[in-house]
Amino acid sequence: MKLHNIDQLKNGAVFLINKKVNWTSFDVVKKMRSCISQKYSEKIKVGHAGTLDPLAEGLLIVCTGKKTKEISEFQNLKLEQQHLLLILKLQLTEDLTFHMLMKMVF
Repeated sequence: MKLHNIDQLKNGAVFLINKKVNWTSFDVVKKMRSCISQKYSEKIKVGHAGTLDPLAEGLLIVCTGKKTKEISEFQNLKLEQQHLLLILKLQLTEDLTFHMLMKMVF
């Protein structure tokens, strides 16, 4: 993550973070706060514009400083999601030695 200068962060910056699976939205905010305070030795207000499921990967809008007051504007934007659906039919069968096998039928 490229950190801006402290004045930009205080005046407000908006970041699009690709949240990984098993990270909560608050984990991302906490990490950003930690990075900012380590680099600048100051605490800056950081907030996200909507919780993503910990098991989901996706873009998380994170704001700093004065931009945190505009989070509700981001929350009111139309949300678009993309899903991949894979349908499998599993069938139990036995091979010639009578071992149970599971095969996928498409």
